[in-house]
Amino acid sequence: MHLRYQWFLGIVFLWLYGESALAGDIMQGWMLSDPKPMASENPTRQSSEEHAKPSVKNYTRSEARYDIPDLQMVDKEGSAVDLHQLIDYGGPVMVQFIFATCSTICPVLSASFASAQPELDALAGDEYRLISISIDPEQDTPERLFEYAKRFKAGKNWHFLTGSRDDVSKILKAFEASYTGNNKMYHKSLTFMRSGPGANWIRIEGLLGRNDMVMEYKSLIGLPGPSKEREL
Repeated sequence: MHLRYQWFLGIVFLWLYGESALAGDIMQGWMLSDPKPMASENPTRQSSEEHAKPSVKNYTRSEARYDIPDLQMVDKEGSAVDLHQLIDYGGPVMVQFIFATCSTICPVLSASFASAQPELDALAGDEYRLISISIDPEQDTPERLFEYAKRFKAGKNWHFLTGSRDDVSKILKAFEASYTGNNKMYHKSLTFMRSGPGANWIRIEGLLGRNDMVMEYKSLIGLPGPSKEREL
């Protein structure tokens, strides 16, 4: 029942944010991971109207510069990763903060990465990186992040990192993403994008659907279809 409860919360969030097509993708993902999937009247139906539906903007965006700390992290394979090298590899990068046991906003944040992957692959091939950093390093072992990545069908360009509590705190502070107190449930819905080393970061606060993510990526790399900034 716990898994179905997580599934229900994810679908409610996605429905509220106007991304019915994306909700279908995530519902299918939860059903595949549930040994007793719920029945669906027509799980494969996804109308052209749903694909064409304009997304409702429920996020704000701004530009900022961040000094990323020079830290050694651990990826989902258990290998040491230099955070600077991973981020400053030379091309576009997108960063989110999540934790694997989250049943509210984290699945929705990760869903935006997951559902955008095919279009990002078509647009950029290997020239982009998605990075999900755990804010619950005590619980999020490499093995747990590996399972989390598998749940969202993460491709080779999507990296999952964990590390010490102190190092995670330094990263959160660097991105101005620290949350109040010690309750990780209070962390913000943030996605950070940068076109390359030396460029400003685009700070997006709120939940993005697939179309929003692709549109913001196109804007980031200078392709047609620029996003419209919204005032806070």
